[in-house]
Amino acid sequence: MRAAVYHAPGDVRIEELERPEPGPGEVLVEMRACGICGSDLLDWYIERRAPVVLGHEPVGVVVESGAPIDGPLPEVGTRVFAHHHVPCQRCERCRRGHETLCETFKETRLHPGGFSEYILVPARNVALDVLPVPDGISDAAATAIEPLACAVRGQRRAGVSADTRLLVVGGGQIGLLNAQAALAAGASVAIAEPLPDRRALAARLGTHSVEPDAAAVLDVLGGRPTVALLCTGADAAWTLALEAMDAGGKVQLFAPASPGATRSFEANDLFFREIQIQASYSAGPSDTRTALELIRSGAVRPEGLVTHRFPLEETANALDAARRREAVKAIVTPT
Repeated sequence: MRAAVYHAPGDVRIEELERPEPGPGEVLVEMRACGICGSDLLDWYIERRAPVVLGHEPVGVVVESGAPIDGPLPEVGTRVFAHHHVPCQRCERCRRGHETLCETFKETRLHPGGFSEYILVPARNVALDVLPVPDGISDAAATAIEPLACAVRGQRRAGVSADTRLLVVGGGQIGLLNAQAALAAGASVAIAEPLPDRRALAARLGTHSVEPDAAAVLDVLGGRPTVALLCTGADAAWTLALEAMDAGGKVQLFAPASPGATRSFEANDLFFREIQIQASYSAGPSDTRTALELIRSGAVRPEGLVTHRFPLEETANALDAARRREAVKAIVTPT
């Protein structure tokens, strides 16, 4: 089978790999589409695992399964979303609501990865987080289940509701998904984004979008934001969030920064305004189900974010387009 193998920065090769055989409780999925995530572009994050097949936003069709273990497996021919990590749901971290920090979560993964003709889904993942995709959801839209689930979890941690004035910093795929999810919850939303074409896309999706400026944010929200989601690791996102934030607000780090990056603040400023700083990483099984329902209901319309499509052979070009910010959301398909 063909797969796009990342060897080093700028070195992604199409290679022939052995097609996996599913064991007990496992399923083999033929990839129909796989989205590119911002983490697929972070060489410092992925080169330590090279050579590796990237891609963790796949949708595909079950073509083979192993023997059942504890219950029925998805039938051959079923179109599914498969989550790349799943928690144990038993450890202390899981019980504290930190499923994405669970050791099992870190160990479980799709094989070899989403940018491959066939994907082996381990038994743990099949049991907890393989979801049938309804006929009314396109392959392109289904690739947004995983990133939207991350948005769902982050907003749950931040307490986003109809009473929230939300600032989303960064108008890429994840920022726009966050904005749509928050609008579905009834929140007032503003996206701060420097690129005009991305601000225009946000406006078409029904979200206020402004240049990264505190006064502009306050103007469109009708007051200071009560929650800020930093969907970019840029220094300026942190500065804007603290400048604009209302007393008692929350600033959430939703995207990683470069290695060694630091953020500064005046301690008494945060103290007397009671500003909370938090982070949110990835998503769990309940979040993927909520994300799927948001897409199924039409509350979130991810297909409108797909600006570029590439065949598997051009995965390197797909990654480059996303890295250069030419693509808001790029997806890879088999042909």
